Amino acid sequence: MDISDEVAMILLCLAGEQPIPNLLPARFLQPAQTLIAHTSLDASRKSAQRLAGLIGNTRLFSVGDGYQIARILDAYRREMGEPGDEVVVNVTGGTKPMALAAFELARQRHYPVVYYQTEGPRGRDQKSMLYRYCFNEQGQLCLEEGYPRELPGLITLDDYLKAHLDGYHHNTRETAGKALEDAVAQALKPHVDEIKQSVVPDGVKDQAEIDLLVRCGNQVGIFEIKTGGEGSGKKAVDQLTTIAAREYLGTYAARFMVTQASMEVRYKSLASALRVEVIELKEYRSGRPLSQTDSQNLLTRVSNILPTH
Repeated sequence: MDISDEVAMILLCLAGEQPIPNLLPARFLQPAQTLIAHTSLDASRKSAQRLAGLIGNTRLFSVGDGYQIARILDAYRREMGEPGDEVVVNVTGGTKPMALAAFELARQRHYPVVYYQTEGPRGRDQKSMLYRYCFNEQGQLCLEEGYPRELPGLITLDDYLKAHLDGYHHNTRETAGKALEDAVAQALKPHVDEIKQSVVPDGVKDQAEIDLLVRCGNQVGIFEIKTGGEGSGKKAVDQLTTIAAREYLGTYAARFMVTQASMEVRYKSLASALRVEVIELKEYRSGRPLSQTDSQNLLTRVSNILPTH
């Protein structure tokens, strides 16, 4: 089905902790209007509000308790009104009861259903895949022709940050590790779609800083970069996992710990358990670009997780 055939479409999304599985399908399908259901919890409501700011032409509504399936279904029916409009239901987000209620609404009214694949191959084979299903005349669920469909790059790093944070700014102060951050950014720049450095979420009083972010298509990586010493051990891992926590930057961002010094084995084990990729740049010298060996090591390790080019 061509997107041009869906200009009058209404898209129903379910706001949960992770906004990207709602943002990407909305950007791809380009509905005439997006309805965003959220619960009575502040986190769900704020997530819906952030999505609304990035999608445009949206209407938000509350389903109240996110775990009462029958009540949630009634809320969907009230908001959608009588069947008639072309509606697509995205069941990827929200609580599981919200998704079950949305699927039941789609089944009763024969609305198409979309699902954004949140897991799959990593590295260069990683793709953003959207599935779209419809109900046939017998009420059976069928995968629509042409799906699953790979989504092109639909977001920027600014979009990603605004989807997860109330705001952010850049730290302009010079730091001891700024030269290494610049060297890492310069080595990665030809192989990624976008880079941001020294990003500070609003409201944390500069206590949490993201040294480097990269975007490859719709995939994002977060880097903690240390020149060495005690700062490249448990403290650095803790800093990275704090700023890259699901409450800040979502579940799907890749985590990288880049250090000039060798990291102790015990901290590498901790990093691995926390899904942090440790990259050691042992040939780095302050103020200089990365050596060919370090550059290749950096790119290889990043490419194992993100779809670099």
